[in-house]
Amino acid sequence: MNATIIVSLGFLIVVFVVLISFLVILKHIKLVIKYNRLSKYLYNYLNVIISARYGNLKSRCEDGVDALTIQLSRNTNALMESVFDRDMMINEYIEREKESQNIKQDFISSLAHDFKVPIIAQDNTYDLLLQNNFGELTQIQKDVIKNLKISNNDLKNLVVDLLDAHKFEGNELELNIENTDLITLIKEVILQNQSILQIRNKEINFSTNIDKCIYPIDSFMIKRVLNNLISNAVFYGKNSRNIDIDFLKTENCIKISITDYGDGINENEIKNIFRKYYTSAKKYANIGAGLGLYIANKIILKHGGKINACNIKDKGARFTIELPL
Repeated sequence: MNATIIVSLGFLIVVFVVLISFLVILKHIKLVIKYNRLSKYLYNYLNVIISARYGNLKSRCEDGVDALTIQLSRNTNALMESVFDRDMMINEYIEREKESQNIKQDFISSLAHDFKVPIIAQDNTYDLLLQNNFGELTQIQKDVIKNLKISNNDLKNLVVDLLDAHKFEGNELELNIENTDLITLIKEVILQNQSILQIRNKEINFSTNIDKCIYPIDSFMIKRVLNNLISNAVFYGKNSRNIDIDFLKTENCIKISITDYGDGINENEIKNIFRKYYTSAKKYANIGAGLGLYIANKIILKHGGKINACNIKDKGARFTIELPL
């Protein structure tokens, strides 16, 4: 009797242990399955987030494995759709702005081109008057016409700046590179500015450590840069009649510096004076359109060089062009 009871109890214990083990194993199987589903879900969720990071806003999260992850997926998808809609709106706005900007640039280019023709005709008329082609003029009349010619030249430069600014924006400006003697070129520019120098009672002192320097440049464009910098020095170098142009050739580069004796440049504005249409620094913006230094900088960059500005103690401002050797 006792043996039968013991056997029965043993059997019940074994059945109980097996049952418990089965339940534990079943629970673990469910946990493994849930873990695998959760891992797969998280992997998909991570891929969607990474895709969004790199600009793919069309990917969507799969449904989660429980109430919490389902809610997370739905909220994330809603967020992605909202970001996608806003991205579409921003792109449409940018396209409209580009189209509007192109229309403005084309209008400016067309208008500047139309202005250029009568300005050149007027300039030629001044030359004919100064050559007495319409009769002898008094010295006072000639001086007045010279001043008008200078103003007309400023207007012509402004129109050319507008055209070139448009070309630079569209990467349309091509350089005509030829080997040129920079020393001779600088002397030519100084000679071309003699009338302005005389009227403003200015004198350019040119200093160089060599007699000749052949360098591949677009001579017309480099002359524009030099004319712009000399014009700034003439108009804003108030404290002296002297303007210094220094030419220095080193082992690594060529440096052309133009120094005036004015009040210098506000230190807060130096970093901005080469920006397009920057006019809060009225000084050194030349005619006032804020294009002269912008174009000068673009031309020098196009030649592989750089241009910078700084203040010289008791000497005003100095603009330095560096061209690499």
